[in-house]
Amino acid sequence: MQKIHLKNIIISAFLAQKLRKLSSFSFFTIFLICFGNASLAQQYPSVSGSVLMQLEIDRIISTKEKGISATNSYIYSEPKLSLNFNRNWSLKTEWRLQQNDQLTTRNEDIPERYRSFLGSNRGVGLSEVGLIVEQLKINFKNDDLEFSAGKFDPTFGTAYNKAKRIGVFTAQFAEDYNLREKIGANLIASLEKVKIGVSTFFNDSTDLSKSAINNRGRAKRQDGIAGNNGTLSSYAISVEGRDPFGIQNWNYNFGYRNLSVDNFANSAAEKGYVFGSEYLIKISENTSLVPFIEVVKISNFTGEKNRDAIYATTAAILRYNSWTASVANLKRDISKTTTGSGSNNGRQLQLSAGYKFANNLTLDVSRADVREDGKKAAMLGAMLSYFYKF
Repeated sequence: MQKIHLKNIIISAFLAQKLRKLSSFSFFTIFLICFGNASLAQQYPSVSGSVLMQLEIDRIISTKEKGISATNSYIYSEPKLSLNFNRNWSLKTEWRLQQNDQLTTRNEDIPERYRSFLGSNRGVGLSEVGLIVEQLKINFKNDDLEFSAGKFDPTFGTAYNKAKRIGVFTAQFAEDYNLREKIGANLIASLEKVKIGVSTFFNDSTDLSKSAINNRGRAKRQDGIAGNNGTLSSYAISVEGRDPFGIQNWNYNFGYRNLSVDNFANSAAEKGYVFGSEYLIKISENTSLVPFIEVVKISNFTGEKNRDAIYATTAAILRYNSWTASVANLKRDISKTTTGSGSNNGRQLQLSAGYKFANNLTLDVSRADVREDGKKAAMLGAMLSYFYKF
């Protein structure tokens, strides 16, 4: 051991002499080279996380509808913070800073609606900004299993994942069927190329369902919405995999959800299925094409008997170096509304282009033909996003 140690010091001194520009740090250089092979122990407790920040501006460039504000803008932020107790245990949180009147799941007439693109709430301002506790959970993770309990978002589909960058509006459209703000437990098993998740939960109607800055109010416990029965009788199963049947660069997901309801008139348990697929086609070293599809079918949507829904997202994303271009077709068909009047179906045909700058700054621009609730319009939107991880 002494001979090896002496040899390392001789080599280190020689290298440090060669690094003349760093001569004032020669001792530090020797130290790093002598002990560089030794792994530094992770210090606990520690804090890690990420922050997503977005600014969206969109404008209606053509419509025959009246009473709709032409320009709309809002800010959105999604901080994720983790207090790590050791390698396996942590306390994880996720927050959403958003414009509560534009991005919400508290629409009394259409409970699932995340954003109404042609609604009366379009405008510019910060008057309704609220800070939401999206997730607050204790988490255990090792190489094979992950378990969490508390307030969390069960997995059902992927099209609402903002990291996919399928234009400006796609994630907002698919958020309708995202399972959010539930209380319960989640278990994920990681196999070689497959992740299987099982969740049991109920909707959050505690004080955590309020929001800070501008209070959106507590979720109503007795509103008859699916999952709002206060017991762990609702559940979801998800499967995410890659390279099935030996086909490289093919990712897929499918899942099932069953949300219980209280015994109200005209109520029934919500049942839903999702299937998604995306395949990376390498065109050249710097160019690739990704066809994407996700289809969702839900019966008794939001807990109302015979209210059935189909969502479909199809897209083709072309990537070249830091550039992206995509075309996406989004579809929402719902058999009836909770109010029994009008239609809450929707369509979007979206053409988009984007660029990723240095330091995780991205700009996406989309032109969309929108049909929503019997209204039609052409929209132009821009999304400036910044992602920071620590």
